[in-house]
Amino acid sequence: MSETLSVALLVRGTDVPAWQASAIESMLARTDAEVSLVVRSTESTGGEANGLSHYLDRVREYPLWTPIGATVKLGDRPGYRRPRDVATIEGIGDPETLAVEPEPAPDFGNVLPDRAVERVGETDVAIRFGFGILKGDVLDAPERGVLSFHHGDLREYRGMPCGFWEFLNDEDTAGVTLQRLTETLDGGEIVAYEPVDLADARTWSEVRERLFAVSDDVLVAGVRNVASGVEPESPGELGDLYSLPEGDDVLKYVLKEGKGRVRQAVE
Repeated sequence: MSETLSVALLVRGTDVPAWQASAIESMLARTDAEVSLVVRSTESTGGEANGLSHYLDRVREYPLWTPIGATVKLGDRPGYRRPRDVATIEGIGDPETLAVEPEPAPDFGNVLPDRAVERVGETDVAIRFGFGILKGDVLDAPERGVLSFHHGDLREYRGMPCGFWEFLNDEDTAGVTLQRLTETLDGGEIVAYEPVDLADARTWSEVRERLFAVSDDVLVAGVRNVASGVEPESPGELGDLYSLPEGDDVLKYVLKEGKGRVRQAVE
């Protein structure tokens, strides 16, 4: 890259998962990008009462999956999910920090307040790690757009959970996409993509670990492409939009995951 690319990071709070911190460190070490702005969310988790209410709503909507999903979330936290303070990210320097509360979009998702949109628009590119499904004026504010990870191939699988449906459907490969966000859910332009081999992955946790492991290289490739003026690729036909599993899919997962864990223990 011939000149420095100014980057705005959009993060969940004062800390980020380790995989995000590692990807940012790789970007700063391996490209000419620099972080000039950090926009962090001040959105409250709502306390125990609202947390319980959200859980009960989820139980009513996904009665079979919710306790399993909670067990996965509350179980042993893999290294890539452990929180790291943003200030400890190597090479980040002392960027301007802006704390804002997102606002609900008219249909679904979140928009950023005008003051955040204005500041993000003064950078070359933004990278979204927080604020949920981001919509509104901020997507067009930076000259080179807002980049976001999708830990899957959005031409095959969109939605959530990450890597779950590829695992359930016995896919031999998946991939990690860095997309330039549009209003289409998991349907942005492809800035970088890395295929991931799943042929011998025995459990869903193993699938997720492999997907997150390539995040560093995907972000570096994407930032280099943006800085060099490489035009993002239109995804063409988009994959099906998935959500949390129900019914037979939950039972299929329990059996498949159980067999995989037995194989791991034997080996």
